[in-house]
Order: sequence, then C-alpha cells, then structure tokens
Amino acid sequence: MSRLVPSWVPDAIFYQIFPDRFRRGRGLWPSHGAAATRQVCGGDLDGVRDALPYLEDLGITALYLTPIFTASSYHRYDTEDYFHVDPVLGGDAALARLIDALRARGMRIVLDGVFNHASSQHPFFADVVRHGRASPYWAWFSVHGARVETDPEPNYDCWAGVATMPEWNQGHGEVREYLLSVVRHWIREVGIDGWRLDTTEYLPPDFVREIDQAAKAENPDVYVLGEVMGLGTPWFRHDALDGVMHYKLWERLVAFIADEEWDAQRFASSIRSIWRSYTKAGNYASLTLLGSHDKPRFRTLCGGDTRKLLLATSFLFTFPGAPAIYYGDEIGMEGDEDPDNRRCFPWDDERWDREVLERTRQLVALRRRLPALRTGAVVPVTTEGRLLVFRRELASERVLVALNADAKREASVSLGGGGPMIDAFSGSPLPAYATLPPFGVLVAQELAP
Repeated sequence: MSRLVPSWVPDAIFYQIFPDRFRRGRGLWPSHGAAATRQVCGGDLDGVRDALPYLEDLGITALYLTPIFTASSYHRYDTEDYFHVDPVLGGDAALARLIDALRARGMRIVLDGVFNHASSQHPFFADVVRHGRASPYWAWFSVHGARVETDPEPNYDCWAGVATMPEWNQGHGEVREYLLSVVRHWIREVGIDGWRLDTTEYLPPDFVREIDQAAKAENPDVYVLGEVMGLGTPWFRHDALDGVMHYKLWERLVAFIADEEWDAQRFASSIRSIWRSYTKAGNYASLTLLGSHDKPRFRTLCGGDTRKLLLATSFLFTFPGAPAIYYGDEIGMEGDEDPDNRRCFPWDDERWDREVLERTRQLVALRRRLPALRTGAVVPVTTEGRLLVFRRELASERVLVALNADAKREASVSLGGGGPMIDAFSGSPLPAYATLPPFGVLVAQELAP
C-alpha cells in the first residue's frame, strides 16, 4: 500500500490517560466512598495540564485521552454531547488550556471518538423515547417495535446489550454526517492531532474510511487509530486507518513473557505472521501497548514480577510501532480486570517503583535517540529456547536487542560478526559474547567504522 501515515506517528511516545483517574487540578484526590458515578477519583483536564512537566521529563511526546465529552458516567463512553467537553473535566476552556500547554512543549493529543453508540440521555435518543415514530430521529437508531422499551430488555440495538448505550444507525446518511461533523469540529476548532475510534470492529468499514477521509481533509497530518481487538489486516488492506491498537501483539507478549507459555520461536513466528499480513505503514503506525483501560495491568499479569514487566517494556520500546504507556505502568501500578485496572494514579511518589520508572525513562530516551529503533527494519537473529535476539537497522545504524525470557537460565549472546559493540544505555564496550541473566535484556549499538 502507498498510504502515507502522519510522519510524526512512528516517532511518537504515547501516554494513555483515563482522565478521571489521573490527576486533579483543583487539589488533592477526594476521599474514597463519597464519589458518585460521574467521578470516582476526580481527575480533570487541568490536572493533566499540571502533569505535563512530569510527562515531558519522562519523554512523552503525545497523549491519548479516553473520552472527555459530556456524559453520565465516569468513563464517558456514553456520550451525551459530542460538541462540549464535560464540565466535570473543566469544560471546553480546560481543553483549550491543555492544548496550548501541549503546543508550547511540542506535544500532541489524540481524542477518543465513540461513534458506534451514544448515551440513552443523548437528546436525539431522548426525543425518540418521548415521541416514538413521530420523532425526527426515529431512523437514527434501530428500534424493534412501535416505541422504546427497556423491560425486560432493550428492544433497540445497543452496545453489548447495555440499555444506556443505544447504537447509532450508521446506515442512515444524516447519522453519518452528524458524526462526521464531530470529527471535523475538534480538528478545526481546537486542532487535535488525531482520533482513536472506539469499537472500530462494530463500525461499517466504509464509514470508518469516511471518518479517515473527513479527518485527513481537515488536516492530512491527523492520526486515525482504530480500537481493533482482532487482526487489523482488513482495515489496512482497505485503506481505512493509519494504525490499530496492537492487541494482537499484546496477546503474544502475555503468552511469551507474563504466562511463560510460549518459547521464543513460537513468539517470533507469530509476530512475523502479523508483520507480513499488515502493510509496512500499518506496522510502523500502530499503537503498541502493554496495558489499557480494557486489559489487566501487565505487572499484575506477571504476578508482580518486576523483571518480567521490564522485559516486556524493553521489547515494546525496541520494536516497530508507536509505543504507548498506560498511565501508571511506568511506576509499576497494578490492577486486574476492569475496573481494578483503572485505579487512581498515586501522586505520592513514595508509592512509586523507582526501578521501573528509571528503566522506562531510559528506554524512552534510547528510542528517541536512535532512529533505527523507531523506523528501522527488523532483522531476526536468534530464537533459541526462551532467548529472542533481533536487530534494528536503518542505513548504517545497527542496534542488537537480546531478551532472555527464561526464569532460571542464563543465556549467551554472540556480538561478533560486525563492528565493535557498546551497551546502548551506558556506552560501555561489550565483549564478543555477552551473558544475560534470567529475564535479562541487552541493547547493543554497533559503532560506525
């Protein structure tokens, strides 16, 4: 495919923020137990803005925020008003302040677009509830009957059968134009840098392509990312998206590192099959991740083993794609299935895992320093037992990455066959053979002749 994705994406370091759970701009977190459904921790967009020095120090270059538009729930995947930021998060003015602060730091922002479904409190659906077939919005939803009913179950199409999330009828032209106007509005009015499309697999493929085209018509540099749990191949082959949230890569990292079920050969072969089925642009522009608001924290999946977490993090930052840190993973946060994976960020730094934070910082800096880690080719070297070795190559730059996913055995890695090698983190010269401890990592840079 000849698709040109935004050039900034393969170079980006993303940070995913669940606004309610990240930081409060008006002071300390409220006490637990007193919160209602709209706020659990009380985070807001001014809190995100206040945290930008911390994120800049970490090396973050782009934010991905889960929904921020007016809604009834704390997660805001039940949008009531697509054209205004939820007042609980600070409203439209808070978003403007955040974007100004991001621009001053050369950072970007991607917003979450929930275009498969809305809230049952959305005024258009509320009008259908009140007026039935007489409502001008009756055809905007798929109601199976003469009027809306919820007992004993909803008689209208809704996301996962949840009555409070009626699905839009994207087969209706006015619905599409309404949602496309949302896409255009936030690019045009405040200059967002991208859309992450919620539940992409539930959307008609031609509509996804229309979203992409509408966004690119406003600004060709806008990133259009799909939440795709399965393989992203069809979306790339039909030129509908720049990238997907790489949950297939996440699944394989869980099997290889967290669960220790796969050996290196099986892991590499599985990754290679995905790599070959995606377009080159799709491989380099997909969002790679270890966690999200929909998955357990990777550290929890590893049984709390810091070595495994750092091994997986090392892979993430040395492999193609745009790596995304789920808020708090960089300080070793834990959490099981939703909602436990959405804990409040602990701003008391005595609760932070300093080893994880420092190593993450080093990996981010390394990726930003070495272009081969961002856009270089991937060259397989070794898959032996639980040892995975590959190179990243770009022009004359060569970087060797070795990961020993064995819990008990050391692994020996040959560094011969080329020029002198140095440890990419410390700059120290390396011998012809290096020994990796269990769950050890080596990133070696070949010196130019």
